[in-house]
Amino acid sequence: MSWLDRVELERNAVSPELLRVAMPRCAEPVEWADQLSDALAWGGVTDPDEIALFLAHAGHESSDLNRLEENLNYSVQALLKVFGRHRITGAQARRYGRSRQHPADQKAIANTIYGGEWGRINLGNTEPGDGWRHRGMGPIQLTGKANQMACQEATGLDIMAGPERLATNARYGARSAAWYWITRVTPGGDIRSTTIEVNGGAHGLADRKRRHDRIIHFMNSAEA
Repeated sequence: MSWLDRVELERNAVSPELLRVAMPRCAEPVEWADQLSDALAWGGVTDPDEIALFLAHAGHESSDLNRLEENLNYSVQALLKVFGRHRITGAQARRYGRSRQHPADQKAIANTIYGGEWGRINLGNTEPGDGWRHRGMGPIQLTGKANQMACQEATGLDIMAGPERLATNARYGARSAAWYWITRVTPGGDIRSTTIEVNGGAHGLADRKRRHDRIIHFMNSAEA
């Protein structure tokens, strides 16, 4: 195989057919396959096993690339359970959380749980409104000003001028997911270990595994 053929193979690591297997409900598989291939090539992710893991997680985290923005539609109880009273008080949870009478105030929730002292120290959210402006966005949700700025510096994408591009522009979303992968996920892991690194726990492990199994089966069949 010539070097040009090899470059082209790496560039097209994700075909529309493979993406449909990984993410059956993806609305724009051709565009996303192209952008994910480009992003993985940029990140030097060429090993088929690693690509399979990446696609399984990106598919689960984004609901087949249909949910590219963090859902902050939390109930009062869920806010306290998920984020803890060190990040949102009981009074704030009752004020902003979803109830039978009122929808959740997602903007206020984001500014509370991703702002304040915790947000400044851990996420780099230093200005009022940063919690909402820099909420989790992209196929593997990138949260916080510091993370989004680091991604911008590494990729050259103008993220800080419009962080919402991570959720509305396939190139931005794909490149941010690849950046997250190469900076946060240990090479050579399996579906369980990488789930913990991507999610912080084992949430959604069964779905991630089903996706991974489908992808591996498709890849093996294509090579046969």
